[in-house]
Amino acid sequence: MAALLRTSLLLVFVIHAAVVAQTDTSCSHRALNLTVGESGISFGNSARNNGLRFNWSDDCLDMINGFNFTIWKPGEHVTGTVNGIAIGLLGPVAGRFNGVALGIAGVGGERGLNGISIGGLGVASSGDVVGVTIGGLGMFVNGDIAGISVGGLGCVSNGSITGISFGSLGLVGKKGLSGISFGGLGAVSDARMTGLNCGGVGLVARGGLLGLNIGGLGAVADGPVAGITIAGLALVGKEQIVGLNIAGVATVTEGTVSFLNISGAAIVGGGGVSGISFAGGAIVSRNDIAGVNVTLGELRSAASVTGVCVAGYRTKADCVSGLNINLITSQVQSVQGVIIGTYNRVYNTQKGLSVGIFNHATELYGVQIGVVNYVENNPPLLRILPILNAHF
Repeated sequence: MAALLRTSLLLVFVIHAAVVAQTDTSCSHRALNLTVGESGISFGNSARNNGLRFNWSDDCLDMINGFNFTIWKPGEHVTGTVNGIAIGLLGPVAGRFNGVALGIAGVGGERGLNGISIGGLGVASSGDVVGVTIGGLGMFVNGDIAGISVGGLGCVSNGSITGISFGSLGLVGKKGLSGISFGGLGAVSDARMTGLNCGGVGLVARGGLLGLNIGGLGAVADGPVAGITIAGLALVGKEQIVGLNIAGVATVTEGTVSFLNISGAAIVGGGGVSGISFAGGAIVSRNDIAGVNVTLGELRSAASVTGVCVAGYRTKADCVSGLNINLITSQVQSVQGVIIGTYNRVYNTQKGLSVGIFNHATELYGVQIGVVNYVENNPPLLRILPILNAHF
């Protein structure tokens, strides 16, 4: 086999020298064919062959079935299909590869790559890439990538990336990322990310994040975020965020935040916050806050706060229902339930119980317990009382 390979390479160089000597620069299929029909061994730029083919530079290729070995870069006409095994020193390049394509420099498929494609420096294709693909430095694909994809620096697709994908710097799937995706610095998509997605610095998905998503510093989505999402600093969404959401500093969205939400500093849900939420600094919404909400700072809603809520500093809302506990103050328009704090101020109607050092209700239908209790709708002599005040 070694003797055959040495002889084959010698013949390839002889054939190449003869081709270079020609003055005609048009596509030539000069070759020494040891074949029956189109099956056998071919040395040179044969257009078609079934078996073994050795060539200096492929040009105007049609169809090769079997084994194709190329030394130099392709000619001006990158065409044809190779079915089987293709090996190139600079890199096998053709219209399409189906099977195994190996290139010391790289692998290129004008219309696509199917199978195992490994390029020492990189892999590039204008069409879809399917199978196991490894680019020493990276991958650039105009179509979709599916299967196992590894780019030494990164993987870039103008289509979608599906399967298991790794880029030590990053992944870019313009039309989506799905499966298991890891980008050393980050993963970016103009569409949706689904599955397990990890970005050393962050994740950015215009179409949303679904599944288990981890961003070292942050995760950003213009679409919905659902599943388990973890961001070292911030989780930012334009639409709803639902599931288990953990952010080192803040979770922020124009939509709703729901289920289990944990943030070091703040949770901001423009459309509402519901479920179980913990925030070091504040939980804020223009709409309803419901469920179990605990913050060391302020709990604020332009609408209602419902459920079991604990605020280290203050609760400020239009309406409070359920159990509300504040270390400092409650400043609400109306109450239905129990409020506990140092200073409880109800500007309109309170129905239920308030416990604090100073309780003040404009209109009370219930009981106040505290050092000073002020009920404005009581008779003058009963408006301010120590220990206990009530109105029914």
